[in-house]
Amino acid sequence: MQQLKALFQSMWKFIRFELVLASFWMIFFLVFRIVFFVYHHSIYGDFKVSLLAMSIWNGLYMDISMVAYLLILPALFWSFFYWLKPGTWMKIFSTFHLLLLLLLGFIFTADLEIFGNWGHRIDSAILPYLHYPKEAIASSSSSPIRILFTIFGLSFMIPMMFWVEANKPIIRTLRSDASPIFLSGILPALLLIIPIRGGLQLAPMNQSSVYFSSERVLNQSAENPLWILLQSLLDDVDSKSLDKEYVRFSDVAADSVYATFYPNKESVSSQLKLVDENANVVVIVWESLTANVVGSFGGQFPSTPNLDKLSAESLNFSNIYATGDRSDKGLAAILSGVPAVGKTSIMLYPEKVSKLPFLPHIFKQHGYATTYLYGGDLEFANMKNYMLMAGFQHLIGKDDFSKESLGSKWGAHDEFVFAKQLEIAKTEKQPFFHTLFTLSSHEPFDIPGLKGDEKEPVESLFCKAHSYTDRCLGVWLREAKKSKWWNNTLVVIVADHGHGLPGRLRDEDQRRYWIPMLWTGGALNIQKQTQISKLGSQTDFPATLLSQFGWPSNKFKFSQNLFDSSSNGFSFYAFRNGSALLQFENNSLVNSKKAAELYLQKAYETYYQSGKL
Repeated sequence: MQQLKALFQSMWKFIRFELVLASFWMIFFLVFRIVFFVYHHSIYGDFKVSLLAMSIWNGLYMDISMVAYLLILPALFWSFFYWLKPGTWMKIFSTFHLLLLLLLGFIFTADLEIFGNWGHRIDSAILPYLHYPKEAIASSSSSPIRILFTIFGLSFMIPMMFWVEANKPIIRTLRSDASPIFLSGILPALLLIIPIRGGLQLAPMNQSSVYFSSERVLNQSAENPLWILLQSLLDDVDSKSLDKEYVRFSDVAADSVYATFYPNKESVSSQLKLVDENANVVVIVWESLTANVVGSFGGQFPSTPNLDKLSAESLNFSNIYATGDRSDKGLAAILSGVPAVGKTSIMLYPEKVSKLPFLPHIFKQHGYATTYLYGGDLEFANMKNYMLMAGFQHLIGKDDFSKESLGSKWGAHDEFVFAKQLEIAKTEKQPFFHTLFTLSSHEPFDIPGLKGDEKEPVESLFCKAHSYTDRCLGVWLREAKKSKWWNNTLVVIVADHGHGLPGRLRDEDQRRYWIPMLWTGGALNIQKQTQISKLGSQTDFPATLLSQFGWPSNKFKFSQNLFDSSSNGFSFYAFRNGSALLQFENNSLVNSKKAAELYLQKAYETYYQSGKL
């Protein structure tokens, strides 16, 4: 009887102990949610305080679940380390929580900037970039580092002071009594499963459990970033998790939508023949070239005068949208016609990459010399594997440039990459197929002559970086037009993806994906500016280009010939937690949500699904 009484007393001490910890973490989450609103005041400043309060209220549901996760280890520690002296017990326990504070402070601080740049809370999408720490650090250099470090420091020091005060009652209890009785924390720990799963209902908690508004950013603010990160990591462990998320309709429905948008996949002819046979091809993939900075395409922040001048004598595709939001997705779309899906990239799967169709491979089969030029690290995001599989005979990367060229934190400045292309083309046997990928307009916008004033708005830095790449393009054009190969060359300029800057566009905003595509060069048979207004995507580039050479494109299953009047103009793009399929209806651009979901399923089944491709 005495032992049973002691056990209940120990359990009661444990419950009080856990309540103190729970209160501590709930306050921590609450404060960081307020910091989140302040940090992103440009997004949330226009919302009523009552809506922000609702976000906090609804977010408590996920916060409680996350706190329950954080209480499990203390419960096990309480139960199984009963033989330790109270002082030793508290030292180990406090050290564990101080390290946990550091980790959570880092995660919550990083989440502030990830949300600003990527449009979603921190999740497993960061993992591929952690393999390349130098590039990750360079990418974050345009962020307000001092402010973020201050937030991170305060997120550790202030809670630490409260932690000491909050634990004084626990220390007194442990000193006045024996160590916790063996197993006394097991039953209360088991009960933590209830708040972890969000209650006793049939379906456990998910992200939508805290959603309350039609405004996506309000729903996102109700999310707990640590919960989102852990959930996405657990999903990634399950190789079938994406299958469950993206495959939700019948195959018949997905096939029907696909047939609607690609009715003539066997056709190789083009109703508009503009390119000379055996022409050289130079594809310039421009980092983050949103149409918003290109005046000739209607951009509100014109920053590319050379590109604007060039468009006056070129073939302009004015309604093209990027299929995704990352370079690896854009390159796969341009060179392989693979649509993006929100939560992964085909480049991350070498075994699937080897089975894709590739433009450079087709050109190599027709006797073309193929070269890929990039000023950065070819290993980044599995790029090297993809480009080798794609059929590029020569890969030019960061190691092929002198130290004087490597002023950029990412690698060689664009001017040196353009110069390298001229050098190679001068001696290369024609015909050739070159792909040049720029990088100077990537964060942190580290370009020659820029002092990097931290007070300068990031929008201004973004536009200046594009102006720099535009100047590099202007120099390259002047030299290329003097070369022997220019008159027999088609030059294509297209973005790898759009960008939220300038204007801080959210990831669901269609303007974020609007990009220019421009064809020019001596092998292009047009006398003046020509507009192609058909709605299209990066994935349409393979079929459109191959049609000009009379070569089949049926292996590029998600690519339409933009010169074919019988094809249906549309554009699909996907982001982390959504997708869109744009079509013109009565001269207005509309998003067909159900069609987008079916299209996404078909694309996912074709390229990504477990056991496919």
